[in-house]
Amino acid sequence: MKLLLVCGPWGSGTSLVAGLLAKLGAVGFGPFLRINDDRTGNSYELIAFRSLVQTLASERNLALNPGIDPKESLRNFRDRILNQEFGSYDENAGRPIFLKHPLSALVIPQICEVFDTRLIYVVRSMQDIEATRKRRRWPEHFGIKGAELIYTCMFTALVNYEFPTTILRYPELLASPMEHVRKLMDFTGLTRSAGLMQEASEFVRKPESVNILHERLLPPKS
Repeated sequence: MKLLLVCGPWGSGTSLVAGLLAKLGAVGFGPFLRINDDRTGNSYELIAFRSLVQTLASERNLALNPGIDPKESLRNFRDRILNQEFGSYDENAGRPIFLKHPLSALVIPQICEVFDTRLIYVVRSMQDIEATRKRRRWPEHFGIKGAELIYTCMFTALVNYEFPTTILRYPELLASPMEHVRKLMDFTGLTRSAGLMQEASEFVRKPESVNILHERLLPPKS
């Protein structure tokens, strides 16, 4: 199963990148998590995947939970997708799915073993991440504290493994969306379409603030 895993801390721009993949034709299923931020609205974070990751790791402690086999849990999740529990999906059609959650960085090797994974790293300055956390009035572990750990896990995987990986710098994505749309199309193998590419570029300039699949609010009680 082809997977595009969007990796990055809270406040780094992963929601925008995941939404971009949805616009370009990747499968995200839904429903997605809603967050308490008018600038973001739709997180494009599959609630079922978030629930899975939260069984594997603690948001508050920023560590893996003991006594759980990540690979077994991930295989079960993959089987749920194949059984179309989250919506229609044909593995033979060749369309990749996309998933995102900051703590998935802690299990990148296991995810890449279970799925045919391409990693999309979203990079933003620690200062901007912390400013976003403060604006949202989220707990400290959603800012620099979490970003330091998550980026460490991401780049440890980059150094120690040869998983296909591309890196998007959030400010550069905002400054030149069409250039990054082309880069993503080339990296992901999604079918090129001038119409979809233009729509995706416009999405970067003006992300959707309302989506009928919104559910729940961040931050949750950890």
